[in-house]
Amino acid sequence: MRREHRISFTTLGVIFMLLLGSSCKNDLNINAKWKETIVVYGMLDCNDTVQYIRVGKAFLNENTGALEAAKISDSLYLDSAVVLIKSTDNSFRDTLRRVWNIPKDSGLFANDKNPLYRISTIGSRSLDPAKRYVIEVQSPKTGNKVWGETNIVGKCIVFAPFRDSNSNFSVTPEFFTISLRSGTNSFAYDVKLKVIYEEFPKNDTNKKIIKSVSWNVLTNATTQGPSNMIYKIPRLALLQFLGSAISNDSTQYHRLKTASLFLYGGNQTITDYISVNEPSIGIVQKQAEYSNINGGFGLLASRCIQRIQGARFDGGSINYIKNHPETKGLNLLP
Repeated sequence: MRREHRISFTTLGVIFMLLLGSSCKNDLNINAKWKETIVVYGMLDCNDTVQYIRVGKAFLNENTGALEAAKISDSLYLDSAVVLIKSTDNSFRDTLRRVWNIPKDSGLFANDKNPLYRISTIGSRSLDPAKRYVIEVQSPKTGNKVWGETNIVGKCIVFAPFRDSNSNFSVTPEFFTISLRSGTNSFAYDVKLKVIYEEFPKNDTNKKIIKSVSWNVLTNATTQGPSNMIYKIPRLALLQFLGSAISNDSTQYHRLKTASLFLYGGNQTITDYISVNEPSIGIVQKQAEYSNINGGFGLLASRCIQRIQGARFDGGSINYIKNHPETKGLNLLP
């Protein structure tokens, strides 16, 4: 459910008339009367055993500037909240509990505390892609209640470039293939390839350092629910990535260890949110605000993050990468 908030011409007209009617006064108060606005953000993941929901608040304050208020934690969070999750068929219903154990990165907003609302979803309590889920949030102080609803992205099935950690990763063909069957309710996928390698000086091979590089193989590859997705990636693109991402130092040896695949599936709500918030390239810089939280503001959506880690490069691939012009300077060892 998509909600866009824009200032209408009617609203602008009312503001204009108010300004005209107050032209003889210098003490016009343009701040609205205080009203609590609940802000909710959540990304439900059926492949995760724990779900977290962020609950905050927003309001105008005529005595404090926005930048100053952002540095005060009490300006960002409700004193308390009742956060409920339930399925629309009423087969699942539970209350999330507030936790404080995940630190918040420093920045413009206060980070001395970071209250989140948590629920365990293990076994029979796992999120079901065949159902829709609702998050309800109520402020005990004001009685204000908001809610959002989302479907759940299911797991995809990966066929290539490797199916599990026991597989080998080969780059000997001209193309390597990303092949998967997308999950239920999925709308778009990002796919990343992470390569783990060893680095050590030629004059002391005992000083090994484990390093990694990550490559965004696919970004926003769209799908329409469960369907087969096949993408052929030029081998040269991978070799150029390795040649630029790994240090090309004549005093260092390198040894490729493993390749891992990270797949990020999102539902249409996430895609819509990203699309609305993309930087404007037009003359008009004002953007619509996206929210699917009824009675408040924020985003409730679903993603499914899957990882296939530890696939080894086969011998032929190691030899090919070692001698290719794009990667010859990496001084690879078998």
